[in-house]
Amino acid sequence: MASPADGPWAGDPLASLVRLAVDDDDSGGLVAAAAAELGGPLGLVALTGEALAHAPDDAGGRRALALAGAVARRAGTSLPAGWRVLAVAPRHARRALLAVGTDDADEGAAPLLDVIVALLGEQLLRAGLRRGQTAALLRRLLSEPGMGAERARGEAAAIGLTLPDTSWAAVVAWRAGAPDPAHLDAIDREARRLAPGSLTATVGGRLVLLHPAGEPAADVAAWVERVVARARILAPCADARAVAGDEPVALGELGGHVTRLVRLCGCVMRSEPPRTVVRARRYALEGLLRDSVAPAQARVFVDDLLGALIAWDRDHRADLLRVLEAALDNPRQDLAAQRCFMHRNTFRHRLHKAHEVLGDDLADAEMRLAVHVALKLRRATAGAPRGGSAAGRRTAAAPRRGEPFASAPTPRSRPAGAR
Repeated sequence: MASPADGPWAGDPLASLVRLAVDDDDSGGLVAAAAAELGGPLGLVALTGEALAHAPDDAGGRRALALAGAVARRAGTSLPAGWRVLAVAPRHARRALLAVGTDDADEGAAPLLDVIVALLGEQLLRAGLRRGQTAALLRRLLSEPGMGAERARGEAAAIGLTLPDTSWAAVVAWRAGAPDPAHLDAIDREARRLAPGSLTATVGGRLVLLHPAGEPAADVAAWVERVVARARILAPCADARAVAGDEPVALGELGGHVTRLVRLCGCVMRSEPPRTVVRARRYALEGLLRDSVAPAQARVFVDDLLGALIAWDRDHRADLLRVLEAALDNPRQDLAAQRCFMHRNTFRHRLHKAHEVLGDDLADAEMRLAVHVALKLRRATAGAPRGGSAAGRRTAAAPRRGEPFASAPTPRSRPAGAR
């Protein structure tokens, strides 16, 4: 970016500041030029306390940012002598706070400061409108069946936006409900700040992240991790989680790809152990089972393979299903026990009980796979409505003699020679 002293605007500070405000939506350049003209540090923050820009990049600029942030968070900080915090309020809508460290004796600074505040307000307003236009276009691209790649490119060009041919996609969802609009906007801005050139949009309360293809997959994955980490700091109660795509997809295929990621968000919310960012392929099996198996068939299959264990857990308020799934997911029992927050001996005892109640020989590879798939199918269809008892539902095995519980249903009879 050209400095205020460059080009035809040299010698006219006001015209240079106007040019910076009009030509760029990034407040950093305008704040830097304004700090140079005023001869003092500036710090600009959003009303959530999120840092937007500061200058110069030294202790004074960072102090200005901290003071503005303290006022935004209503921390009760008394301002030191020579400091002011001004509301940046474009068209009567308070959007940001500007901390200014100037010499009160400099009477010429006041008119220029008023102009700077006004320019920052209009710049923030225009940037917000442009973000709104971009987000609306992306929502239509991701949800409208008739929005093809060429049409999307044409509409993007009309608002000064260039859409990449291929993009990595991720979806950030909220386990405990979406953040309020101010925090969601802060997370959105942080995502774009961490990866210049990225695009974001809120669709159905979830934040869709799009990163242009061309960078290594590891760098894109690190970006998604950082966005989720920041979201968990900015809105800790929302409990952000994300599902990330496994490869970049073409512009015209983004809608279907993001729809698939959104469907997988439920899987990451139920993941064991809890995960904050998961690749889509991690839930390929659950996604396939959920999308291709009819709910009635799924219930029959799950009840046939796991009915005894489901009934046992319900009647005894136990967690043998969780223990069995952890054991099948982790060949090492010590890791499976850690996942269940159990001592290894406790885990081993409950796993033995799960095998006994189930009544199947899990040393048999086909039976072990069938039970494992049933556990995943049960998780994938957890929200599906249930009818009455399915035909073929299995019951729990009888307890061994001398065990403390009183009674349990008898196991299902098996044909001779059946596994």
